[in-house]
Amino acid sequence: MTLMQPPAIQLIVEDHQALAAVLRALRDAVERAGRSGSAPDFDELRAMLFYLDEMPARVHHASESKLLFPRIRERCPALRPVLDRLEAEHERGESAVRELEHALAAWEVMGEVHRESFELLVRTHVNVYLGHMDVEESYVLPVAVDFLSPADWRELAEALTRQRSELGVSMAQSHRALFARITANHPLQK
Repeated sequence: MTLMQPPAIQLIVEDHQALAAVLRALRDAVERAGRSGSAPDFDELRAMLFYLDEMPARVHHASESKLLFPRIRERCPALRPVLDRLEAEHERGESAVRELEHALAAWEVMGEVHRESFELLVRTHVNVYLGHMDVEESYVLPVAVDFLSPADWRELAEALTRQRSELGVSMAQSHRALFARITANHPLQK
């Protein structure tokens, strides 16, 4: 019998699933263009990179770094080095997306000579980010379940709900619409 996860974890995992879907869609679109030898749909790639910049920076990482990770640090000090590493990866991830956006612009305006550089950056970013989320889901969240109390989980759920409602309904709708646009042409996969 599987125990139901706390709502805060469900929310984090749902964010991860959406991010993973966009990461894989990005990788697949770049690989498809590479196999065909044609230019990709640059607008589609820009939309994907925008989502990978906007959603983690404004929503997801704040949920982890400002709400979940501090509580885990308090309850399970042994996990602090892992959490420090994950937070550093959050910061590097944001700059990596900007580097990808720059590399995509170089490919689009400067031509094929920049394709390989962009492709390499995409493969690296996708692998690193998927690995990052795997550490969170396979290691950090299970430890959190063991160390946080039911009261901690209630407080986290309330804080996450409040945090996301403060961002506004229009932003949430915009993220969902962009996600739907991206995944319309890229079936969700694991």
